[in-house]
Amino acid sequence: MAYLELRDIKKSYYLGSQEFPVLKGINLSFEQGEFVSILGESGGGKTTLMNIIGGLDSSYTGDVVLNGNSLRHDTNKQLDAYRRQTIGFIFQNFNLISHLTVLQNVMVSLEMTTLSHKEQDPRQRITGSGGLKRTH
Repeated sequence: MAYLELRDIKKSYYLGSQEFPVLKGINLSFEQGEFVSILGESGGGKTTLMNIIGGLDSSYTGDVVLNGNSLRHDTNKQLDAYRRQTIGFIFQNFNLISHLTVLQNVMVSLEMTTLSHKEQDPRQRITGSGGLKRTH
């Protein structure tokens, strides 16, 4: 059984009464730790699919299944935990907060976890030649 499965995912947008289908029965499976790229033309549904996988969009048909359990009926709090602890995204556009430094942007997400400040510290260090290092 796959770690994450998409089962017959369908999504349409509407302009007035006119339907514009974007996702037309997507079936995918992912193994734990697998690195996946989603490529396609502009307007092809990549962001829509990522929003569904990430639990940000619930207005679709089909099912997203994690470890054999559907995410369909998860509460907002459960979906927040799923996004925080289970799934990660690297966006084409960085979505950084422009008035914060790179380190401060990293800290924003770390502060939303259950990690203590001591546990957060090693995670915010990027070491090596030319890398970033936190200064106290």
